[in-house]
Parts: sequence; structure tokens; C-alpha cells
Amino acid sequence: MCAPDLEAHGGLYVLHSHVNHACNPNVSVRHFDQRTALSRITMVAKRDIAPGEELFITYVNPEAPLEQRRRSLLEGGFGKCVCERCVKEERERKDAG
Repeated sequence: MCAPDLEAHGGLYVLHSHVNHACNPNVSVRHFDQRTALSRITMVAKRDIAPGEELFITYVNPEAPLEQRRRSLLEGGFGKCVCERCVKEERERKDAG
């Protein structure tokens, strides 16, 4: 599974582990200080986020087509993606065909 938010570090991060997936995320995860093994993650807004709006990261390559994104999530044990973007793309495909 491709995870574009992953960089050279790995670790267990409490904040990061509580953020759900969407194929059109509103935040990305970055490791800005890579000088130490104890680096911290930072969440960076990808657009304006309203107060109370849920934060989402992507667990897959958001540039991949619908079926590939869904397959990657299924293979990773996350189930079928029903995020807003996937539902919209699936509806558009049904309407076109």
C-alpha cells in the first residue's frame, strides 16, 4: 500500500493514530525535524478547516484511480472506502455508464 505521508521515519504517534482516512484529506503528516530518532510529527492543513471539522489524512496514494485506492485500503485491512470522494466518483461512474 502506498502511503504518501510517510517519510524516512517510522514510529507510533498518538495524534496520528487517531486521524481517520479520506481520499481527499484536509491535512497531511510531516516530519519536519529529522535530526533525531525522537522527531515529532506535524499535521499541516491542506486547506481551510472549519472549527469542529474532522481531520482526515490519506492512507493511500490520492492520485490513484478509485479502484486502486479501494484495493489498497482493502489489502491494508481498512475495508471498502466510502469517503465522500469515493462515493462521488462511484456515483459519477454509474451515471455515465
